[in-house]
Amino acid sequence: MSMLNEVRPSATEERDRSFKGRVKELIPWKGDSIKEIIRKIVYLGSVCALIYCGYTVYEYQFGTVDMYEDQQYLSNLYHSSDTSEEEDEADDSTVSDVTVEDVTTTDDVTADSEATVSKYPAGMLSSFESIYDINSDVIGWLSIDTLTDDDGNAYIDYPVMQTTDNDYYLTHDVFGNETTYGALFADYNVKITADSHPQNTIIYGHSMASGTYFRHLLDYKNSVSTVSNNRLITYSTLYEENQYIIVACFIIGIYDYQDDNPLFAYHTIYDFDTIEDFDYWYQNILYRNYYTTDIECTMDDEYITLSTCSYEISDLRCVIVARKLRDGEDPSVYTYKSNPNARKPAAYYIAYNMDVPDDGGPDYQYYKEDEDE
Repeated sequence: MSMLNEVRPSATEERDRSFKGRVKELIPWKGDSIKEIIRKIVYLGSVCALIYCGYTVYEYQFGTVDMYEDQQYLSNLYHSSDTSEEEDEADDSTVSDVTVEDVTTTDDVTADSEATVSKYPAGMLSSFESIYDINSDVIGWLSIDTLTDDDGNAYIDYPVMQTTDNDYYLTHDVFGNETTYGALFADYNVKITADSHPQNTIIYGHSMASGTYFRHLLDYKNSVSTVSNNRLITYSTLYEENQYIIVACFIIGIYDYQDDNPLFAYHTIYDFDTIEDFDYWYQNILYRNYYTTDIECTMDDEYITLSTCSYEISDLRCVIVARKLRDGEDPSVYTYKSNPNARKPAAYYIAYNMDVPDDGGPDYQYYKEDEDE
């Protein structure tokens, strides 16, 4: 015992285990040395950063209650407007007795028209009014009605926004709140009006691990049956409702170093001024397509391109291309087959210890005239 007493410090400060004592150990306190204050500040900063990162990961993985509630709220607003419009049309079809006193003169109509100026863009569909009242940046609505959860709810059923850049809606929702999930948005270079729109509308959205927004676009990489059973996309602009049939699904890098061929900048192609422009775009899509199909595509058609993150390697995108249905076209007659030669970025093969195919790149001969002509 004497030996123990000799090696033990003569004066050992007792640790204050009260609540106040524990608090004093964690936060800067009167009498602390500069070194101790710095230590505590660094410690508290690390704890705060850890909590923030943990919350961000949780929000990305599972979403937030607000995210689900807002999506349901917006969906109900939009689709209930469709129902209301049908009911209004039915009510208008009922003929009632009209007296001379009830008749409105041309002068009255003119006066009322001049007095009332609509707050909505001319020609806008009434189904967008409630959403437009919330945020006038809305330019469309996108849904895939057959791609649903076990309860029959569509995974993808969202408004499409557009502003003056491609950054804002990466981090802001329809209500203008800053979030990790943002909103679906059309490329700001794509000009959509009642009278004109691009041949290729590019729409971006996050691939949330919670399964929301564009996450289920990744399903189209899994099997031909997925695209065959979920081939139609409904994309309505403010001015018209249209359906599109999927013609391609591929993955692609966004940086030059990721591929040994010149980078295919799919996200910069909005219109086809010449047949060569279209041929370049279309052949690059076929070159990478996960499946082949007998759906005809020409430069006179209109397309939408949906883009989201894919996770085989970093900085990869999953892209879905769909063509607008033509008048009277039956989308059920087309077939899809798996494409065993779908080209991935060179970085993909390298990451998985595979040889990069030496295939010469896309074949830009799709519209080449027959030699006999």
